[in-house]
Amino acid sequence: MNEDILILEKKIADFNTLYEKYKKQNSIDNIELKECLCDILTWFEICLKTSSNFNSLESEKVSGIKYANNVKKHSISIFKYTLQTYALFPSNNLYPSVSLYPSDFNIFWNSLPLDNSKFVNQYNNYKKHFESKELYSSLNEMFNIIKSHCK
Repeated sequence: MNEDILILEKKIADFNTLYEKYKKQNSIDNIELKECLCDILTWFEICLKTSSNFNSLESEKVSGIKYANNVKKHSISIFKYTLQTYALFPSNNLYPSVSLYPSDFNIFWNSLPLDNSKFVNQYNNYKKHFESKELYSSLNEMFNIIKSHCK
């Protein structure tokens, strides 16, 4: 097996471990997560150089992940998250609202700006396949796509 894929596999395993730690602790270290995510995106790009024969859906996802990799170099956070919160019980001065319902822990791809019109196709693929989607499942899916097409 290609040694670049082995490195990417290690990076994905590190992310999965980190995700489970964050979920258990119900907290996120933004710097640690950004570092891990940037490493994975960089290794996706490296491994994509030796990958080919994607079907059209996979090609769209590859294009979208390349956009995330390009934007990571800017100061914009490419992820957002929700921590687990618990429901508040009704009282005389509390009324039901969306903010009273519990939320689950999760990390999502953030909304990203179109920073250069020559990348509009990648941007549209990012929006279609990644924006507001779960980071955990989409990173693991991209890893599996790349791994299955690596030479």
